[in-house]
Amino acid sequence: MTLKTALANVVKYYTALLLCFAAFSSSVSAKPLLIASDIWCPYVCENQTGYVTELTQRAFAEMDQPVHFLAVPFNRALKEVQQGNIDAILAVTPTHVAQYGLLTDEIIIGYASKDFFTAKGLPWKFNQLEDLDSVQVGIIRSYDYGEQLNNKIAYSNRFYFASGNQPLSMNIQRLIKGRFQVILGNKVVIQNTAEKLNLADQIRYAGSFGKPLPLYVGFNSNNTQVAKMFASGLQKLKHTGEFQQILDKYNIEETEATPFL
Repeated sequence: MTLKTALANVVKYYTALLLCFAAFSSSVSAKPLLIASDIWCPYVCENQTGYVTELTQRAFAEMDQPVHFLAVPFNRALKEVQQGNIDAILAVTPTHVAQYGLLTDEIIIGYASKDFFTAKGLPWKFNQLEDLDSVQVGIIRSYDYGEQLNNKIAYSNRFYFASGNQPLSMNIQRLIKGRFQVILGNKVVIQNTAEKLNLADQIRYAGSFGKPLPLYVGFNSNNTQVAKMFASGLQKLKHTGEFQQILDKYNIEETEATPFL
């Protein structure tokens, strides 16, 4: 064997090693998934907390898939996931799933009730849709309130929209200032947010409408395998008991959060 041949063989050997190392490195350091939502605590809270955020992060960790969460306005997140600029969005309803062509693998991660609150001292109470004709109502842009309320909102000038990363905080503060008389949202989320704003004693629950809407993690339509990975990861969390530990941390009943898991 000539020196030239020997050197060529050495080069081939180390080239093969480098290629193997590169393949191994790419397999163990998968590109993080981009997952977005606005702040909607206790589902999605600040600093990458909230029970849906933590369940999602841990489910993918069980599958060796890193994730990165982004706090962005909800309507923007819907458009970004539809266009494939991000991989998933947290806490979407069936209407969002259908309208934006999202994948969910039919995994329900919670329910969104449709509840009304007023400033403390206002005697108004919700009993039927016609009751909304006498008040001005603060809501959140691009949120799904169910078919009947969505239609009411579409054909009325009594609803005022908030947007941004923390639109509910904005609506509660506007309610206290008298910008409108009523806010519409999820009871648990409204109470949680009001407590953090030290305004819980200044608002009151005024009734609910209809059945709660199921919530999903919605994936871009091209992410079929990622959606299945999420479902498999959740099942692993169930088997280890970590799933229930996360729910307990946020005082969430399992039957309320994920009845079909």
